[in-house]
Amino acid sequence: MATAHPRLDLRKAKALLVDDNPQSLELLSQVLTGFRMREMKTCRSAAEAREILTTQRFDVILADLDMPDEDGLFLVRHIRSESRAPNYTTPIIILHGFTPAGMVHSARDAGANMVVRKPIAPSVLFSRLEWIARNNREFVTADGYNGPDRRFRQMPLAQNQQERRAEALALIADPTRALSQDDISALFD
Repeated sequence: MATAHPRLDLRKAKALLVDDNPQSLELLSQVLTGFRMREMKTCRSAAEAREILTTQRFDVILADLDMPDEDGLFLVRHIRSESRAPNYTTPIIILHGFTPAGMVHSARDAGANMVVRKPIAPSVLFSRLEWIARNNREFVTADGYNGPDRRFRQMPLAQNQQERRAEALALIADPTRALSQDDISALFD
């Protein structure tokens, strides 16, 4: 029998909401308030959000994809490019009314954690927030990509396909490369 998770408590979470449409911002704020989230900051543009992101830390960022001048993907790429900024690894959810596979892949490739279709269904948004909170995906920093590990499932490799991390995994698995406790202690003396 599976053990049920305790209900997700968002009372201490802090969210940044970015959308050029004031009605969408109000609706999103009301939905998050219904989830008992108390601290939300709203922005009407990606430029305004970028300014706030330099000084404030958030637990989650929800950004509309389709904004004038700088869209939501531009904002995601900006956040993921600032490795020393306070929100570099903060979960990001992209919101958009049209979510074809190509757009979802673009958001994922920019470094977004999730895409949620507008109009927002509160139950869907809550399930995505809960999934992000309970599934701590590794954050990847690599050439051409900074963001959460895009793999959702660990599947066996196709026949004749080599694990792309084979060399690194072999190094980690080699017991002769392990430091002794004395070697580790010497690092801190």
